[in-house]
Amino acid sequence: MSLFNKISKFLDIKDKAMESKIKIHNFIAKRVKQNNTDIGEAVAVEETRFVIKNSDIYMSIPIEKIIANSEYIVVGDFNTEESLQLGKAWFERRDTLKFDENGMMVLNPSESQ
Repeated sequence: MSLFNKISKFLDIKDKAMESKIKIHNFIAKRVKQNNTDIGEAVAVEETRFVIKNSDIYMSIPIEKIIANSEYIVVGDFNTEESLQLGKAWFERRDTLKFDENGMMVLNPSESQ
């Protein structure tokens, strides 16, 4: 354990970057089920939502709707219309390059992790 980790543990301070990487790792590339039906594969995490791909359809589901997360992710009821709209919006912007006022490329928070 590094000195930073020991001090952080002692002071109960959490490294936000490490914490978010762990969260992302716990979701990506897992199958997602709802009512024992496979609804897709988790492909991205974005703030408080995770993105599921099923064929050519993307859904963005709130992380709070997760009931279980082990071998696969089990979700409860969620707003399907909203999830499809947000999933489509995520897909359309995922490959879009963004630049600041100085012409420097800006990474999305989910890409920098």
